[in-house]
Amino acid sequence: TAQKPFCSLPHTCRCSWQMAPVVKTLGVLVVLVAVLFKALVPPPLGEVVPVNLNGRTFVITGATAGLGSWHAEQLAAWNASLVLPVRDVKRGEAFAERLFKTYPGAPRAVVVEMDLNSLDSIRGFAEKYKGPIDVLVHNAATLGSGQVRRTKDGFEECFQINYLSTVLLTSLLVDRIEQSSAGRVVHVSAKAHDFANISLDAMRSEKMLGPDFTDRQGMMGNLAGSYADSKLAQILFSSALNRRLKGNAVSLSLHPAITQTELQRDMKSSAVFSFLQENVIMKVGQAVGFMQTKEDAPKTQIHVSTHPALQEAGGEYFSPLYPPLVDCGKPAARCGISDRSAVASDPKIQEEVFKISCDLLGLEGGLCGRAAK
Repeated sequence: TAQKPFCSLPHTCRCSWQMAPVVKTLGVLVVLVAVLFKALVPPPLGEVVPVNLNGRTFVITGATAGLGSWHAEQLAAWNASLVLPVRDVKRGEAFAERLFKTYPGAPRAVVVEMDLNSLDSIRGFAEKYKGPIDVLVHNAATLGSGQVRRTKDGFEECFQINYLSTVLLTSLLVDRIEQSSAGRVVHVSAKAHDFANISLDAMRSEKMLGPDFTDRQGMMGNLAGSYADSKLAQILFSSALNRRLKGNAVSLSLHPAITQTELQRDMKSSAVFSFLQENVIMKVGQAVGFMQTKEDAPKTQIHVSTHPALQEAGGEYFSPLYPPLVDCGKPAARCGISDRSAVASDPKIQEEVFKISCDLLGLEGGLCGRAAK
């Protein structure tokens, strides 16, 4: 006899014998999704290792907003001496006062005017601040307009603000950094460097990194344009710099985090995309570990600028996409080290970009006169 389906409401539900294959299929899909999720989602970033920074001086650019401010707050909490080069001195002083009241165990931060849009302003900072430096953190950045917008010195904005300014500032301060028992230069780059397309000829002749960057504008504006180019240049320079540093000084670069900061101030996007970014993209990204919460966002640059073991990791590139930052089952200096693009890893391009950068800035002796180790 034919099997009678068991169904109390046949007009609203399927019969149990008909549902069996569907249930099995759904079960297999659930298992597959769970396995895939576990494979793709990285382990937790972990907690940074507290370090007593009493007596160590950090110069950190872009410290009054976003990742830079979160970074500076943690350094102050660990009793570091902070030097804050800022474009807006009033805002910088207000931030320094807040830090001092919140973390009275740390010295009051020194605030000095400096505008990365002006090479003369950078030289002025190096003249005004004559104190010691243990760690220089190149944190400040602009996303850029996506159009060819020039600085006071004639360079494309991201090329100078995000990159050339770091070369000049490093060259002016390197002797003091090398006097430290554990000197460190930290370049806050970005995963976006994967999208870069730099041209050595354009650097020389057009004062920009990638002449096609205006054609690389996508849903997120200039993220894959001149911003990406400048972030690649930072990684290239960091590697070349590490081969020239003396004493116990090292140069490190990193992708900090994908999170919401003031970097998006130049991003032009539709209201719909802005809504999706804040309410869908960020939340899903955080769930799978590709984007970071405010609590996790500054951890990588804090770790790279403070963990003592990383003095043995000169030239490396770190990322929260390769967690955990500590207790990874390898030596501490190897935790959090990330893959980088093939171009970023090319020693020949690293050296060419270093030389052209020095030429564009008119730097002949000092750091730029040193041969690579």
